[in-house]
Amino acid sequence: MLQHTMTKRKTLIIACFGIALGLCIGTVLKNYRALEIVKRCSIRPTNQKTPHEIIGLNDEDTIQNSQRNLVFVGVMTAKNFIEGRARAVYDTWGKEVPGRIAFFSSEGSYSDELPVVGLKNVDDRYPPQKKSFMMLYYMYEHFIDRFEWFIRADDDVYMEPDKLERFLRSIDSSKPQFIGQAGQGNSEEFGLLSLEFDENFCMGGPGVILSSETLRRVAPHIPTCLKNLYSTHEDVEVGRCVQKFAGIPCTWNYEMQYILRHNSSGRNAYTGKLKRKEIHNAITLHPIKQAPLMYRLHSYIQGIKADELRQESMLLHRDIRNMAKYLDVPDDSTNMLPSVSPAAVPHSDTGKRHFEDHNILVVKCEKLK
Repeated sequence: MLQHTMTKRKTLIIACFGIALGLCIGTVLKNYRALEIVKRCSIRPTNQKTPHEIIGLNDEDTIQNSQRNLVFVGVMTAKNFIEGRARAVYDTWGKEVPGRIAFFSSEGSYSDELPVVGLKNVDDRYPPQKKSFMMLYYMYEHFIDRFEWFIRADDDVYMEPDKLERFLRSIDSSKPQFIGQAGQGNSEEFGLLSLEFDENFCMGGPGVILSSETLRRVAPHIPTCLKNLYSTHEDVEVGRCVQKFAGIPCTWNYEMQYILRHNSSGRNAYTGKLKRKEIHNAITLHPIKQAPLMYRLHSYIQGIKADELRQESMLLHRDIRNMAKYLDVPDDSTNMLPSVSPAAVPHSDTGKRHFEDHNILVVKCEKLK
């Protein structure tokens, strides 16, 4: 009887202990969940912005009604380069792109000032095969109907937006296009890239251009391409994927090596004299390995553009002067621009300082009839 009583008492104690322990664990878990909710509310999520907000694209902007929807440039970078090379790109040619630009980095990457996309389940390991493919898929998923062209670029390339725009507007984007500097690998890699004799790829360094039709054909098959990689070269695998699902190779065009320029000097590229033919003629220049060199090159290019504008202004002034003589406009006319009128006083505050009375051309032409 005594033993039975002790057994009941022991069972009761264990039950009470279990209930108390359960209540404690429940309270801890409840408080932990509450703390997690507060924590999530207090920390700004990195993916708060929508894809359109990241690149500053308005919902009403389309290819048909906006001049800034010509091209979307995707720049591959890494967390360690966002505040260096990526920022240098954005501060120089990135803001002048005739379209939009975004920097694609590993998951969790974020910037308050740059349009950075942190690709889900992507890290910064090299070679960036997954990053490149997932960037193309991101472009397709969010922007395929918003841009005519899509560019895959690195954060060590310099582009001249004006030349790029003229080049792209001369090509039909409704057709499958895969434009870049064609390659088949060097002599050491010959036969190791699983390329047929008539296959090639667009070298990634100086930039790869895809029409919207090409991306539309390729992007749905990107998971398949990622599962069937035959080399460690990202640009080779992208080229293989395009060849298989878009049915086109990289452009076989000798001129591309001068338009999309790759300098084989590596880290020493573009560190010396900049007054060179390749810089003046190219649309893209690669590689620019250090941020200060990007700013230096941009300053030089801007200087060239300023000289061109001064030359154009001088020629226009000459045309105005010649037309004024043809129309018998007197040299002391207050409608003449001071810089083209020898009788005008450059610093005079009297009279009009611009050739702004365009009606004079009509009046003189009528008198000549």
